[in-house]
Amino acid sequence: MSADTTKEDQHTQLTRHNFSSFAVVILLATSVQVGFGAVDLAMIAPLGVDYVAAVGLADLIVMGLTAYTTGLVHVFASRLAIAEGEHSASQRLPVLAAALALCSLVFQAVAVGVALSMSWLLHLARQDTELIPIAVDYISVRLFGILVAVMWAAAAEALRICDMKNLSLKILVFGFAGNALLNYLFLYTGASTVFSSPAQAVALATMIVYTLMAVYGVRAFLQRFQHREGRLGRTGWKPVLTEFRSMVWVSHGVGIRHLNDYMGAIIPFIFIGSLGSEVLAAASVGAKIYTVFCRVPQACVAGTTVFYSYQVGKQASPGQLRSHGRRLLTYTAVPTAAATVVVIALSPWLVQLFGGTKDLDVRLAVMMLLAFMLTVPLYVLEATYTAILTVHQRGTLLSAISTAATYGLTIPLAWVSVFIWKSAFWAIALSGAASATLIVILLAHALHRDHWPRHVSQTLAADRV
Repeated sequence: MSADTTKEDQHTQLTRHNFSSFAVVILLATSVQVGFGAVDLAMIAPLGVDYVAAVGLADLIVMGLTAYTTGLVHVFASRLAIAEGEHSASQRLPVLAAALALCSLVFQAVAVGVALSMSWLLHLARQDTELIPIAVDYISVRLFGILVAVMWAAAAEALRICDMKNLSLKILVFGFAGNALLNYLFLYTGASTVFSSPAQAVALATMIVYTLMAVYGVRAFLQRFQHREGRLGRTGWKPVLTEFRSMVWVSHGVGIRHLNDYMGAIIPFIFIGSLGSEVLAAASVGAKIYTVFCRVPQACVAGTTVFYSYQVGKQASPGQLRSHGRRLLTYTAVPTAAATVVVIALSPWLVQLFGGTKDLDVRLAVMMLLAFMLTVPLYVLEATYTAILTVHQRGTLLSAISTAATYGLTIPLAWVSVFIWKSAFWAIALSGAASATLIVILLAHALHRDHWPRHVSQTLAADRV
């Protein structure tokens, strides 16, 4: 291997430095990403509690639908990372990009249908009639622009995969600042008269920023990629359509898996709300802290997807993939364990910091936080196995197992815990642990049987990869 090739291939090598630098960028990026929704709420809060409630409800709905479209981005990213690992990114990128565009159009059509039906759906769910028009204004803008959000997410993944991760973070930081600025202009200057409601204004500000980030991200990626690889080749419709059929099917399965996770988190909270505002407030604070904590394992798992994909692209044997996967699991488990110890040790202080009110039952909130933290080891295994099986394009398997666990264990056990045992603690701890255990066992079995077998010929290994 030449020195130039070694230098170009350096970012695909799994070392502690490469993995940690990648995970840190992802951690910072996801933290900034969370700030987009927080800025919307903070900017609209002075206009009244109705706007806060409506935008909060709308953002929750948008998050659920976005969780589904995330499956498409993850499938695109894993395939691009495989191509990067096998040094065929310049040949594969035109096909992958065209297939992604077609899939995004399908997802956009679905989102438009949901947006047009949202008023009826919210009335059907018996939401406050005064909040529905405000929520619909926000949801409609965000869903009509789901294509732009997907394009930005895909561009950010491409930048990270092809050794331009710092640029993706810089774009996101500037986008965050731009979102805050546009929110202010659209809400508190003469420009506010252009919009039908403040909710529509903040939603449009977000979509404008996403558009600018997507356009600049794609342009910057192509410039740097072509400088490295040379001019991209052209592709015909046949390989694009073949890729599209595969991508839309696999991404549908992965998207359902993400949507199931969302439902498994939201529905138990709806149940817990029946136990009273004090319990719900404690559970909400515990969930808020846990969500921030999860940025650590999630960043590591994002690194797992990319570095495992590189190895698949290098035509690794099942034994090599198994060794690589276990090493990646260790790289995720160690920082997660350290963060877990810190969170548990500081839990009373964190609860008071995030609770922000003297009326909060600190002891109860700490117990709810511990309910979430009990499932962390299972969460790491589940997320890592899911990332690896996504690389292996096992969307149907992921959706089937997560659907069975969510609706067969998570939600029923949460219902029993709340309505029979009157326990919010067990609604979180028991339902989460039971479903995660089932998922981990089934995913581990599929992974070792189909992709990490101990006795398999090299030819069969290459075919399975």
